[in-house]
Amino acid sequence: MSQKAITIPTKELSHQKIILAAWYNFLKESFDSKKITSDEFTDYLKANVVYDLDKDQIDLILTGNELILDQFRTHIFGSK
Repeated sequence: MSQKAITIPTKELSHQKIILAAWYNFLKESFDSKKITSDEFTDYLKANVVYDLDKDQIDLILTGNELILDQFRTHIFGSK
């Protein structure tokens, strides 16, 4: 499956920590239930962080296959 990405803008360090902790826990649960492989687990943990100078915010860029990203989005933000 090809990789996709979602971008989550944040302004506070505490928000970034919560999102990254939630992402880790979600991936760990997905790995434990055999929804993703160990290689996918390792690859998906690599979150990119980009500072948007114009908006004075940090964008967290999380990568994974489309199904995992949709499930995470629903897990965090509720239904679409």
